[in-house]
Amino acid sequence: MRRRLLRLSLILLPALPAAAYAGPEVRIEQHGDVFVVQAETIVATDAALAWQVLTDYNHLADFVPDMRVSRVVSAAGRPVQVEQKGDAGFLFFKFAVEVVLDIEETPPRRLGFRAIRGNMRQMRGEWRIDNAAGGIRLVYAAELEPSFWVPPLIGPAVMRHDIARQFESVAQEISRRQAALTAQPTTHSAK
Repeated sequence: MRRRLLRLSLILLPALPAAAYAGPEVRIEQHGDVFVVQAETIVATDAALAWQVLTDYNHLADFVPDMRVSRVVSAAGRPVQVEQKGDAGFLFFKFAVEVVLDIEETPPRRLGFRAIRGNMRQMRGEWRIDNAAGGIRLVYAAELEPSFWVPPLIGPAVMRHDIARQFESVAQEISRRQAALTAQPTTHSAK
């Protein structure tokens, strides 16, 4: 029975090309109440596709774990502002996170953000798309200071767990979309 469940779980895992995505490297440092986050990984894709996923603001909640809402709240033609709501936590410690982010887009390489409303005292950082052998290097760097209580002994572990899951889901979505593009048959015009 156990082997059957293991085989079934392996079958149900999303199929990714073997070299398309390597797991992320995530580092968290805590300085007082501020968490300094650095995450990066290599993804076999181009900057345009990675940019498309990062700026798919109204659909991030479809593939980022624990994100319930992500939607553009700014008017057309205005600087991009995105409302996001989700949950953070580990085991018995759960926290609701609600922010409105002011987004600074520098296509297709950098997406800066800072919280202008919500329950984060400070939330600012960036997503970067750098060139790398075989694809792009996806980088997330941020300073996060929750306005809610985070257990001091497990705070960095909770933060690392959540950020690793969310960062990994973004990288996997990029790989999924790349695999879908690669699988599309090319059409040749007849002469």
